[in-house]
Amino acid sequence: MNEFTTEADYADVFGTDGDFEESHCFTYVQNVSPEELLGELKAVRVSAGTAVTGLSGLREWTIGLYRLEDRAFEEVQPVGVVPVGDWTLMVEYNGFLGTEPEVMLPVTRGRTAVSHMANVSPVGPFCWYVDGSVRMSYGEDPYCRGGSHPDALLDVMRKVGFGPMEDPDADEGEGAGKSLTPAKFALAHHVTGVRLTRRLLERAEFTCGLVAKKPAASWPRV
Repeated sequence: MNEFTTEADYADVFGTDGDFEESHCFTYVQNVSPEELLGELKAVRVSAGTAVTGLSGLREWTIGLYRLEDRAFEEVQPVGVVPVGDWTLMVEYNGFLGTEPEVMLPVTRGRTAVSHMANVSPVGPFCWYVDGSVRMSYGEDPYCRGGSHPDALLDVMRKVGFGPMEDPDADEGEGAGKSLTPAKFALAHHVTGVRLTRRLLERAEFTCGLVAKKPAASWPRV
């Protein structure tokens, strides 16, 4: 990659969309089309073939499904997928499937994938999958990394905005409690080469589907 992005490059990726900024899961999967990814995830296609435009459209579509109060939606996660170069981007509003190895490991055999999530925590999980295994991941604490190469991205994490990444028992300082969402986007860019922008996400035409949820596993993910 010629461009080295940092958290500053993703500070406004959501614009004023605070809902998506605080509750999302972005997953990048290499060398697979959106249709192929939905197939490998055994997703049920919805929306009668009509794409949903932009993050706001994806959020409203997701909320609309949950408003149906159908218990079936308690067992599935709505997702939107869109091609970005040689990768497929899968986006979930208020979801987590991309950070679930039980879901992702089968679809990452022979390819690379990255997923990061935000929820009520200012930190949120990050997962890097390579050829059906977890290369590096953490849950709610980037100091507690797992996977086969837990320190492979450590220097990059420091540079993109995760902070010094030193002794977690030391004084946390003024950066304590800050959102790591922009830094996670920059870290994903470093691994995948996929540069997401606010403009791209506002104009993306998502193909939608419903993917069966799996029981959440305990951290750390190794």
